[in-house]
Amino acid sequence: MALNEEHREEWFRILDGYPDDQKPDPEDRLAVETSCSGFLGNMWTRATMPEVQGVSLAELELVFVQFYLGRPGPFSAAMLAAMTELADAPGGRRAAVKALERLEALGVSPPSWYGEDMKLAECWKAGDVYGDQLTFFCAFHAPSGDQALSFTVDYSEYHFDMVVDCDATDDVERLLALHRERNGKSPDRLFQPVEADPAEVFAGTRRALDDWDLFCVEGDARRLAPRFLMLRELWRSRLRAFPQVEPEEVRQPTDDELSLFASGFLSHMLGKLMLEAAHFEAIKELCWFHAVNGPKVSPTRAYVFLERWMPAKFEPDDPVVEAVRELFIPFLRWTASATDLDPAAWPYLKFKAEKYLGEFPGWSSKDPDVARLPRPRSL
Repeated sequence: MALNEEHREEWFRILDGYPDDQKPDPEDRLAVETSCSGFLGNMWTRATMPEVQGVSLAELELVFVQFYLGRPGPFSAAMLAAMTELADAPGGRRAAVKALERLEALGVSPPSWYGEDMKLAECWKAGDVYGDQLTFFCAFHAPSGDQALSFTVDYSEYHFDMVVDCDATDDVERLLALHRERNGKSPDRLFQPVEADPAEVFAGTRRALDDWDLFCVEGDARRLAPRFLMLRELWRSRLRAFPQVEPEEVRQPTDDELSLFASGFLSHMLGKLMLEAAHFEAIKELCWFHAVNGPKVSPTRAYVFLERWMPAKFEPDDPVVEAVRELFIPFLRWTASATDLDPAAWPYLKFKAEKYLGEFPGWSSKDPDVARLPRPRSL
């Protein structure tokens, strides 16, 4: 959909509705960038949904620049200075630079922090021992003041990589202290912040920003977490300072790997349960699903397998469904041991799996749209 005057007027009204008493000090770089990022997050949601607006984000960024160029003042100059870093499209960043030059010709100077390099400093990560969730922390240094950002991502090869929390502050130690305290209360399943390679931070968050998942919010981008929308463009802009590496693709198990995995579990189950045809089919499903990207069990994988994968393939009264119910906990226990999961992490995994099994099968009929084939990780 092409940008028209109606869209322009709508966004001018939105931008003009920013209350003066809520506008940050133009010299407070982090506050201004957070404010700018929030508007860009709102524009991004509109750009992704044709039924709402469907105009490209690049076009909306130019509307943003036009609005503040037409309202000369220190705050406008600060928002345009933020746009020179935060605009997703290179054209948007160039337009903001040109707009600042025009404001300066009118006697409106940019904020003192304009043009400063925001240099990447230390990175950390914390999360759970299953690999279902990681929080990345990054510190940045600049003459006008330091910044620190954090992003928490839930991972799944099948369902979603969802940004579930994020934060921005001038003190990275505050962010780290919160996680040290929280994670210290559950050492059986959470680990304390440790230093992280910037390349890992980039790979761990890039797809959560780019390949977001409509499925998780029932097709409505506006239902994404407000904090994520507020900080999405700020995080994306900071990622330009990171090594630009490609996140790993989802790797499906080979026939030999799958055969070895299934044979090991079958040997474990011999004599413990009278195995019938449905059990063998259930074992095939269990092993294939949990062998993607290498054998692993986790609370998220348990949820996705029972609540997303199975409904996409079987009717609730299929014998394989009951066979999965019988085999699921033994399978998780055996795989946890075979993959050297910390024994301390097993009780929580068992608790979560039994909770999901309590309502399994929780669907009334097969829904082929409820799950997907493996694909690169996404938000």
